[in-house]
Formats: sequence, structure tokens, C-alpha cells
Amino acid sequence: MIFSKLFKANKARWQHKDSTIRITAISEDLTAANSQDQEILLQLLNEDEHELVRRAALIKLADFTHWLSASQNNSNAKVKEFARQQISLMLQDQHELKLSSETKVTFLREQATVAMLEPWLHKESDAELIIELYKKINKPQLMQQLFVQKQNPQVQLFFVGQTGETAVLEKFLKKAVNDEVGQLITDKINQITELAQKPAKVKKQVQLLLSKLLALKDITDYEQVLSKRELLQNEWQLAQDELACLTEEEQASFAEKYQSITNQLVKIFAPKEEAYQQSLIEKELQKNKQIAKDSFDQEINDLSQTLTTAVFENSVLDESEFANKLTTLNDKIAASILNEQEIAAYQKTIRQQQAKLTKLPVIAQSVSDATHLISRISQLALPQTIEELNERQPIFDAWLQEWKTTEKQADGVLPESIKAAYQELSQHWRSGLKPLQQEQQGLFRQVQKKMPELKRLLASGKYKASFGVFKRIKGNFERLSASQQHRLQRDFDQVSEKIAELSDWEHYIATPRKQQLLDEVKQLIEQPIDNPNELAAKIKQYRKVWNSLGHADEELDKDLNHDFNQAVEQAFAPCRLYFAEQENLREQNLVKRIEIIEQAKAMSAELEKTPVDFKHLDAQLNKLNHQWQGTGEVDRAKYKGLLHDYTQALQPLKSAIREFHHNNVAEKTALIEKARDQLAATEEGGDINAAIEQVKGIQAKWRNVGYAGPREENKLWQRFRAVNDELFKKRDLLKNEQQQAQSAQQAEFEAQLQSLTAEFEQAQELSALSVLKEKTQALLEQVVSIKPVIKAVANAVEGQIKAIDAAIEQHKSDKEKQTWLTLFNTLSEIASDKITSADELNGLSAFWQKKVQDVLAATDVVDRKEKTLELEILAGVESPAELAQDRMQAQVRLMQEQMSSGGAVDLQQNFINWLQLGRLTEQDLDLLARIKGIYCQ
Repeated sequence: MIFSKLFKANKARWQHKDSTIRITAISEDLTAANSQDQEILLQLLNEDEHELVRRAALIKLADFTHWLSASQNNSNAKVKEFARQQISLMLQDQHELKLSSETKVTFLREQATVAMLEPWLHKESDAELIIELYKKINKPQLMQQLFVQKQNPQVQLFFVGQTGETAVLEKFLKKAVNDEVGQLITDKINQITELAQKPAKVKKQVQLLLSKLLALKDITDYEQVLSKRELLQNEWQLAQDELACLTEEEQASFAEKYQSITNQLVKIFAPKEEAYQQSLIEKELQKNKQIAKDSFDQEINDLSQTLTTAVFENSVLDESEFANKLTTLNDKIAASILNEQEIAAYQKTIRQQQAKLTKLPVIAQSVSDATHLISRISQLALPQTIEELNERQPIFDAWLQEWKTTEKQADGVLPESIKAAYQELSQHWRSGLKPLQQEQQGLFRQVQKKMPELKRLLASGKYKASFGVFKRIKGNFERLSASQQHRLQRDFDQVSEKIAELSDWEHYIATPRKQQLLDEVKQLIEQPIDNPNELAAKIKQYRKVWNSLGHADEELDKDLNHDFNQAVEQAFAPCRLYFAEQENLREQNLVKRIEIIEQAKAMSAELEKTPVDFKHLDAQLNKLNHQWQGTGEVDRAKYKGLLHDYTQALQPLKSAIREFHHNNVAEKTALIEKARDQLAATEEGGDINAAIEQVKGIQAKWRNVGYAGPREENKLWQRFRAVNDELFKKRDLLKNEQQQAQSAQQAEFEAQLQSLTAEFEQAQELSALSVLKEKTQALLEQVVSIKPVIKAVANAVEGQIKAIDAAIEQHKSDKEKQTWLTLFNTLSEIASDKITSADELNGLSAFWQKKVQDVLAATDVVDRKEKTLELEILAGVESPAELAQDRMQAQVRLMQEQMSSGGAVDLQQNFINWLQLGRLTEQDLDLLARIKGIYCQ
């Protein structure tokens, strides 16, 4: 007995027969880091008879490999299931033992079961693992849910690549994590849309191509037909790849149409094809003829140049050889493809060359004469006046005539240098003479025009004016050329004779008139005019009349002029004081204007400072202009300079303001165009409200743009306002239409909602409520899809959905409660042996029938008190007071399990585990009554 106790005392706690002590030993005495302890833990994990001990050993090992081994090989089914659950939590990162990505990938590829993949997928955050999990699960229906749930660019890009449905991609676009994913989705939608539209687009293009090909039959120009047909055939070849998107039947149809049109064109243009070929032959012939002509022209030019060189350089020419060359060329021309007329023309040129051989001395002399003529005219200077023109024009005309004679004698053999010199000199003289000739022609027209005028003056007795006109006519007449004078000589002689006669009468008329005018001036001295300006004007008029009277008698003319001048000076004396005062005022005004100019210069200097307040600057400039205009007169000679200085001083200001106005015009014009673009966009179906917002922004910019100048500002504003008015008018019209349509739509939605409300009041079954919820949700989608959303209707529909949800939840709750009541009643009857067969379980659902059938089939009688306590603890309900100690122990055990597993409490699964412990007996009736309150509340 002593040895037995001693042995027991030395025995390790992990070997104790009490499972609670073994669990404590695992927790306190053993460590996974020690190899011996690890072997003990593995032994307990695989061999211990108690499930909780095995669990404690597995938790203590804390190694994924052991967890994985236990989930596959442990002999205890509950431990195996427990290990599977914990592995699932590890994979979902909901366990204290954290797995690396590499471990997860290895497990996924080698060990993972399909059952644990989907929960793992929903919890996983690593992009590559998410993609691998999705591939292994292979459930496309998860794609949309995962795209929204996994806000990771790599994952979202993967899912974008997995679908080709536009509707799905459009949903993806709303949940894209960043712009890159959004752009990829947009590109793919566009690509899919383009592919969907491609057949129609290709058919339209091919039909247009065939139409163009068929239209060739109406073109009359066959060359144009050929060029266009070639282009269209090339387009057809290029379109063959695009036709692959069409059905085989459509491809065959287009190919047949193309072949048919091609055959038609060949048939239609067959006659023109033959004519076209003939034209090509004709063109080739013309080309060859042109080549022959060019060759013959070159040979003739070479021979002519040889002859010219011999004459100009006075070198010996082998006339025999030259004649042979001409004969050979003549034979070549006669044998060529040229027609008779062309051959005759060339042969005539050859005969001319042959004739030149007989006149070489004459030609040589003409070259010498031409050289002399060039030298002579080169030494003569161009005329600079009309007088020189009259002298040298005849010389130049004679020189031109001599040149024509010399050129004729040369028979076309003059060297190019001499010809060029002639052209240059003649052009130089003609261009030099032209201005003087034009001036002389103008004088001729003036004399020609004034001659009838002079005759009219003479006929009407206006002799004073006649003398002046004749003086001008005579001066111009003397400057005319001899030929021009000859044309006007007769008229000039007539008026000259008449003027000579009138000159004798001038003294007789002027003397008494001048004496009378002198008396009038003397009277003005005695009775002066009070107004100085009027007095000055009167004296000025007397002076004008006096000058117009001409000469008086020779013995009186000098004295009369002296007396008149003295009288005028005396009469003008009162004006001098007045004009002196005016001069003083003009000096003062001069100072004021100089000050204004200085102010303008100072304002111009301010432009160098930035920023410039153009509004203030414009006001200052207007004020300055008013001051300038309001300042009195200054001396005329000085005013011109002042005005120039003032204009120059204002120029920078005006330029800056003008540029400012110009820039503002450009900005406001651009804003008008932008507003018009928005208006045009609405006419093409664009959003009117978006356009209004854009135009409001444009209006704000308009207000920030400065004044555009008096000429443009109002015009621009009227144009801008017109666009705005039209846009807002369209908005108001659309708004009225929308309000009317919205009112009608609201009435329709309210009627539908009222109908659904009536159905809800009558619905009693869960299926009816579910169908009604679907209808109501469909109505809500319709309401929300129409923009702008009718909030009153949307809120009412949402309220109806909430009421339906509440009714469904209440229905489910009542049904669930009834299910539990029926189940517990059935279990009580089984414990009382009132139900012994599965046929009597019809009142239960298929799920519970299967579970209860397992209970009926069980033969083991077990004690469920401990598990009942656990259920009460997990549900948070009180246990009988006498079981307080047992409840505390069970609570500690559950806490340990909960700390190790970390899983959520599932009361239904715990009850199923409670049932599956064994057969129900009468001793379980009290236990059933205790836990019935948990599930039948």
C-alpha cells in the first residue's frame, strides 16, 4: 500500500486518470518547445480517451502541421472536426496562430477542401490568394460580391478580365477602387460596345463601298473611272479582314454583290476600254514625237550657236562641214515620225541656216554695228527733267530704229550677250523715261482741259481770271513735246491773240475801280466797325479785291498802291490791340496745353507699373481729353506741334487701352462661343442642367473680364445675353415639361403603391409576403431610376418595404418558435416512449426529422446533465440552484475551450450535439423542460 501511494505520488499529472488534471498539466507542465514534452503532447493528442484532453494537447502544440494532421488523421471524430474548424479560422486570420502567405498557398494547392474555401475567400485580404481561391472555387456568381468586397486593384483587375458582360462591368465601374481600374473597365466596355456595333458598322461601310463602286458607271471620264476603281478595289481588299465579324451568309452576300458590280462595270466600260488603249498608244506616239522635236531643236540650236560664235569671234567656219551637218539633220527629220507639216517647219529652219552661210560678211558687219549701238546708248545719261526729256527722247527713238535695222541684217545670229545688253538698256531707258512721259502727258491733259475753260472765261468777260489761267496754260504748253504742241497749236494761237488784246484794256478798267476802293477804305477809317473780327475781315476783303483789279495807268498805279497800303494800315490799327490781347490768351492756353501734355506723359509712364487699373486709366484719359478740348486757342503755328506732342504722349495710353479692349473682346468672344457650345450641346441631346451650370460659370468669368470698348461692349453683351436667354428659356420649357411628366409619373407610382399596400394588408403567408417585397422593391427601382427622384414616393415605398420586412421577420420568428415547440413536444413524447417510429415524425421538418431519426436509432443511454449545463451557460439562462458548483466547473471548461477556439456560439448546433449524445429516456424529460425555455422564448 505504501509503495502504491509512492508510485502514484511520483506519477506525472499528464498521466492522471482525471481528465481535468491532465488538461491542467498540459497547460502548466508541458511545453511544445521541449522535444520530450512535444512527444507527450502528440501522444495525448492521438491516444487520450478524452476529447477535451486531445483538444488541449493540440492547442498547446500550436503548430499548423499538427493541426492539419489532426484534421485528417485523428481517431476522434470531434477532435478531427475541431481541428478542421480551427484551420478554417487560421486561414481566415481569425485565430491566434497566424499563417504566412506561403503556408496558405501550399495548403490551398495541396490540402484544401472545397467546403472551407468560400468562407476563407470572403475573409482573405492577400490579392494573389484571393485570385487563387476564386479560381479553385470556380463560382462565377461570387464575382460581383467579391469585386465590391475586395477593394484591391489587383483583384479588381483580375475580375475585370474574367467577364465580358457589359451590365456586370457597368456595376464594377461604380465600385472601382481607383482611376486605373475605372479606366480599364471603361476601355473594356467601350471595346465590347465597339465589337457589338462592329458588324453594323462594317456592313454600313461595305454597303457604302459597293455604292461608290456601282456609281462609277455614271462617270464619263474613263481615266477617272480607272483611278477610282483601283482605289475602291484596294479598299475592298483591306475590308476583307473586317468582314470576318459578319456571318458567313452576309460575307457571301457581299462578295456576290461585289462580283456582280465588277462584272457590270467591265461590260459597261468595254467600249471605252478599247478607246482608252488607243489613247494610250496616241499618247506614247506624242511622247516619242516630242522627244524627236526636243532632239531636233537642240541640234538646230547647237548649229545656230556655232554660226553665231564664228561670226562674233571672227573665227574660221568650215562651211562644208556645217552644210553636211545641216543635210544630215534634214535627212533625219525627213525620216522621223513627225507629220508633214512639222517636217516642213523644221526643213524651213534648216534652209534659213543654209542661207545664213551665204551672208556671213553682212552678218559680221551687223554684229559690229550692234556693238557700237550698245556702246553709244550706254554713254547717254537718262533725262531728269521734262526739258531733258524733250531733248533726249528723239535720240532714244532714233537709236531704237537703228537697232531694228541692224537686228534684221544680223538674221538672228546676234550673240546672246549683245541681245541681253540691248534688252537691259532698252528696259532701263523705258523705265527711266516713263515717269517723265507720264508727267508730260499729265501736263498735256491739263492744257487740253484748261483751253476750253479759258475760252469760256473770255466769252463771259472774266478777264482777270483769264489772265491767270492763260499764264498757267502757257507755262505747261512750253514744256510739252513737239508732237503734243503740234496737236494743241491751233487753240493756243487763238487764245494767245485774244489775251494780247485784253492786256491793252486792263489799265483802262482798273484805274477808276481802285480809286473808288481807296475812298471806301478811308471812310472805314472815319467810321470804324466796333467788332474787331468783322473789321479785320472787311479789310481783308478790300485787300483781296484790290489785288484782283490788276494794273492801273502807269503814272497813277504806284501812288494808288502806296495810298491804299497806308489807308489799310490805319484802318487796321484798332484790331492790333484786340489781337494783342488774344495773343496773351493764346500764350496762357499754350502753357495749359503743355501742362496737359506733361500729365499725359506722366500717365504713360505709369503704364510701366503693374498691375494697371484700366478702368481708372480710361477715366483719367477721358478727363484729360475734356481738358484739352476745353482749353482755348493757341498760335496756329504752335498748335500743330502741340497737337503732335499730345497725340504722341497719348499714344501709349491709347495703345494700352486699345490692347486691353482688344483682349477683352477676344475673351468675351471666346466666352460667347463657349456658351453657344453649351447651347448647341443641348440641341444635340445634352443635359440642359449641366449646360446651365457651365453657363453660370461662364457668367462669373464674364463679370471678371474688363471693359471691351464703347464700340464692342454693348454688341458683345447683347450677343452673350441672347445665348443665355435662349438657354434659360429652354431650361424653363424643359422644367415645365418635366414637372408635368413628374406629376403624371408620381400619380402612377402612388397608384401602384396603393395597390401593393392593399395586397400587403391581405397577405398572410410568407411566400405572399416575399413576392410582395419583390414587387415593392421593383417599384422602388423604377422610382429611383427616374431622375430627378420623386423623394415623397421613394420614402413611401421604402417605408412599405420596411413594413413588409418586419412582417416577414415576425412570420419567420413565429414559424421558428412553432418549429421549436413542435420539436420539443416530439422529443418529450420520444423520451416518454410515446413515439418509437420515424413514421410518427411527420410534424417535423425534413432537417429535424433526420436529426430525430438518429436519436430514435441510438441505443446508448447517456447522462446529458453536463451538456445541459453547458447549453444554459451558453444561452445565458439560470440553472437549478443545487447545480451551482457543477455549473461553475462547466463554465470554466467552456471558457478554456472558447479561449482556445475563438469561435462564435451556435446554440442550434450545440442543441444538435446535445441530441446526438444518445437515446432519450424519461430521465431526460426534466432536462428537456430546462432547455425548452432557451429555444421557445
